[in-house]
Amino acid sequence: MMSLYYEPDPADDTTEPQLPPLLTPLEVEKGRDVQAKAVSVAAKGEVGVVCYSADADNLRMAITLAPEVTPLEAVQMHYVLMIALGDSIGALAPPEVAVTYRFPGAILLNRGYAGWCGIEIDETADEKGCPGWMIVHAQLALRGELTAGETGEIPDETSLSEEGGSYISRTRLLESVCRHFLVWLNRWDDEGFRPVHDMWKSRLDGTSATVEPSLEWMGLDGDGAGLARRDGAPVSLSLLDPAVWVRPK
Repeated sequence: MMSLYYEPDPADDTTEPQLPPLLTPLEVEKGRDVQAKAVSVAAKGEVGVVCYSADADNLRMAITLAPEVTPLEAVQMHYVLMIALGDSIGALAPPEVAVTYRFPGAILLNRGYAGWCGIEIDETADEKGCPGWMIVHAQLALRGELTAGETGEIPDETSLSEEGGSYISRTRLLESVCRHFLVWLNRWDDEGFRPVHDMWKSRLDGTSATVEPSLEWMGLDGDGAGLARRDGAPVSLSLLDPAVWVRPK
């Protein structure tokens, strides 16, 4: 009997993804650094380019952006991408696949580590304090496994295939993430960070932060920085601080 969630005509991963207007796909050779390619594209002023790896067993993607806000606000695009990825998995995978997050960028499927989202922002700024470019990037294990360098040797790793989504192609997921990203980007533009914050918070994994296991997690502030306590003292975890992105070993 055919599964209700089976895709009878899955996207061919050898063909170019069909992305919504304003976004342009750019395939990156398998084994090449998608983030580095996206940075080089963004630095040339090319906006809305979706760099993605030719590797069909893992989703590796990065979107180039030109922020019209300060870096403090620009980091909120990180959460927009995390929500877009979560929405896409929710739309394509069986309903029993639970998507949860840990600060700053871990993606979990049924409590197993499956991927990561992150950002890179130009260190220079214009007269209004806006960075020249930024990228938001994501990777998710589909049928393969992300390398130890990507996951930081986190136990209980999993993939979309292992959780019942083996029929979901890299191309279908990439297309869906891009559509959901634009939907949430428009909502952020209209309503601000609050709805993004609330949706992200609703998917938080119980253990929350991956930065320091000893931290007592509290949540996010109004700009998107993590809030925690260390030995009873409040700590702010800004996404602009490179130390926040050190992945657990």
